[in-house]
Amino acid sequence: MTTREDLIAALNGDTPDTTPLSFYSWMTDDFLTDEWKRLYDLGLGICHHCRIIEEVAHGVEESCTEEKRGGETYVIDTKHTPKGTIRQVHKDGWCVEHWLKTPADYQVMTWIADNTELVPRYEVLDQGDALVGDWGVVVVLASRTPAMMINVDWAGTEQFCMDLALEVPELFELYEARKKLFVRETELVTKGPGRFVKWLENLTIGMLGPQRYGDLLGSVYRECVPILEKADKRVMVHYDGALSCIADQIAAAPFHVIESLTEPPEGDMTYEQCRAVWPDKVFWANINVDLYYEPERALRQAVIEKRQRAGKKALAFEISEDLPTNWRQTIPVVLETLKELG
Repeated sequence: MTTREDLIAALNGDTPDTTPLSFYSWMTDDFLTDEWKRLYDLGLGICHHCRIIEEVAHGVEESCTEEKRGGETYVIDTKHTPKGTIRQVHKDGWCVEHWLKTPADYQVMTWIADNTELVPRYEVLDQGDALVGDWGVVVVLASRTPAMMINVDWAGTEQFCMDLALEVPELFELYEARKKLFVRETELVTKGPGRFVKWLENLTIGMLGPQRYGDLLGSVYRECVPILEKADKRVMVHYDGALSCIADQIAAAPFHVIESLTEPPEGDMTYEQCRAVWPDKVFWANINVDLYYEPERALRQAVIEKRQRAGKKALAFEISEDLPTNWRQTIPVVLETLKELG
C-alpha cells in the first residue's frame, strides 16, 4: 500500500499494511521541499486541510491596524456593522482582547451570522489532492460546531465560561444563529467532493461539563453526522485533551474518527482504555510531543507500546499539536519503528 492507501484504510476503520504517521501540511511554510519529500519517501503522510465552503459576510466593513507600543506590536482587527462595532487585539501574535466581551458584542456577531452567505469552493479539494498525491489525504475542514466557535474563536476561555454559567441570553442567540449556518454548511459539504470531514473542535471539557457537552455539542453531532453519512462522508472531531468524564457520550456519538487523540499527560485515557469504551471509533492518534525529545531508544519503545495499546486496526498516528524542532532526526525513527512493527 502507498502511504495514502494506508491512511485511507485506517480512517475507514480497516487495517493498513503499515500503521501510518502523518502531519498537518500547515505546520511548515512549504511541505513540498526536497527535505520533506525525503520523509515522504520514508513513509511520512500528509494531512492537507481544505475549506470548500467560504463564508461571505454582507454589510460588514473590516479594518486592521498595527500599533507599536513600548517595543511591542499590537494588531487591532475591527468589524463595523449596522448593529455596532466589535474588535479583537493581538499583542506580538497573542490574542489579548477577544471579539466578544459584552452582550452587545454577541448581538453584533449574531447580526453578522444572519447576514452571512455560504459559497461553495469545491475546486480547492481537487487542487489539494493534486498536491499531496500518494503521500497523503485531503480532509475537508468545516467550521467548528457553534459552541466551540464561540469559545475558541470569539469569546476566549474566561468570557465564555462566565457567560455560559450565567446563561447570558445573547450567547444562546448567537449559538442558534451559528447552528443554522452550521447545518446549511453541512448540507453544502454533502454536495461537494471529499470523503473525510473534520470539525476542529479543540474541546476542553472542563469549560463545558458533561451536561453542556450533550446539550450543545452532542445535539449538533446527532443532527449533522447522519446528513453527511448519507453522502458517504466520514466525520472526525479534533479532541486532544481529557475525555474520560464524557466517555459514554462519545461512545454514543455518531462521528467516526477521534482525531488528535492523545494519551496522558495531555489526555486522561490510555489507548487501551479508549478501545474498551469506543471499539467502533477510528483513532487518528497524536504522539505526545515531549516523546520526540527523549533518547531514541525511549521514543521507539513509546511508539511500540502505543501501537500495542491501540491495536493496528482503525489506527493512524500523527503529529497534530506541535512539530518537534528535531523533526529531521526523530520522524525517521518513528517511521522505521512503525515499519518494523508491520
